[in-house]
Amino acid sequence: MKLNIKKGDFYLLEGPAKAKVDSGLVECIAAPVAKGESVNVPVGKKVPLLGIKATNVTIDCKDSQIHKLEKSTIPAEWDELANSIIKDKKKGQLYKILVLGEVDTGKTFFSTYLANRLLSKIGKTAILDTDCGQSDIGCPGCFGMLVLKKPEVFLTELEPTHQYMLGAHSSGLHFAPALTGLVYMLNKAEKDADALIIDTTGWVQFDGGRTIKKAKLDIVNPDKVVLMQRGNELEHLVKHLPKEKVVRLPVSKKASATSQMDRKSLRELVSRRYFKGAKEFKIPFKQVYTDRCFFKTGTRIPLPDTLWAEKLSGFEGTLVITEKPLSDSFKKNWPKELGTIRNFIAGNEKGLFIGLLNENQDLLAVGRLVAFDFNDEKFIIQSNYKGDKKNIKGIQFGSLKMTKEGNEAGFLEPGSF
Repeated sequence: MKLNIKKGDFYLLEGPAKAKVDSGLVECIAAPVAKGESVNVPVGKKVPLLGIKATNVTIDCKDSQIHKLEKSTIPAEWDELANSIIKDKKKGQLYKILVLGEVDTGKTFFSTYLANRLLSKIGKTAILDTDCGQSDIGCPGCFGMLVLKKPEVFLTELEPTHQYMLGAHSSGLHFAPALTGLVYMLNKAEKDADALIIDTTGWVQFDGGRTIKKAKLDIVNPDKVVLMQRGNELEHLVKHLPKEKVVRLPVSKKASATSQMDRKSLRELVSRRYFKGAKEFKIPFKQVYTDRCFFKTGTRIPLPDTLWAEKLSGFEGTLVITEKPLSDSFKKNWPKELGTIRNFIAGNEKGLFIGLLNENQDLLAVGRLVAFDFNDEKFIIQSNYKGDKKNIKGIQFGSLKMTKEGNEAGFLEPGSF
């Protein structure tokens, strides 16, 4: 359909949809969209179109997915915050903004909007996405950071400047990597950016949510903490902070709930993009160190009826990898000096989400573990990594399993092997 947008008109476009500007200029999430440019809106997303000039747009969607509103749904307080940050920013200082909010309060939308507003005034602006369940920057299961070069509408379409693998969609079983990854990304931002906006998960309550958010606040020591709340549901997280650091912003009235199925669809859409055209290759066991596992961290020992066995450190026992569960006679004759048996059944590793690391533990690419090849003592890996495979010095194991297409396929408990 053809749409004529007058200067100052405000429309809301619901995905899946595409809007192409034929003439004029509109603004979308504070990013200008000019003649010949398009906005592709994925399923589960909504974006505003604000007429900056009289504009002609071709819209590819159902009539029910485009709505003309009386005025902008962007709260005035958002622009007021951007102006105060521009005023307060000191030269040579990384200005850090931590964004907190429950699920479906528009944190990512706000972070994108704020970054686009700051970009031309404050210098290099970075967004760090720590919401692995709804990643907008990088592959789901990873933290992604994007140092913006120009205003952008959808961050999912851009290659991240830096990535750090968490290994799952939630930090629930990955507390230590979640905090380590935050520190890692802060160090990168100190070198690469003038301002950093940290988008967080909606996990803000109960023991786990309170603990990890408090730890993030302590680690980041932000200049501003933005609370995106409908009532007072986040106040328990900031009682220890001075008043001048905390900014309370209203949630946009058009922020709506995304169903679990839509969330899964959005995750898998991004994951499939990362695994499209991925190739299988082998990496020798001896070439790499392993991380977040027991495998290859102990001393290899010969044991009959096993594919692999190694004595682990101290009281950790012995890792035994076999084709099938251990027999009663095997367990009965187990040498006491080998300690606890840690038995892993070969094949259960199939599809495990992994990170390929260089010698500095930087993430080169994500991948999928196809299998352990114990005959050749090699990892069989599926990944889009296009660099020299000799630069792969480490393999980091997550807990999420994936199909070869990039869809979700269950979990493997951390510490299984």
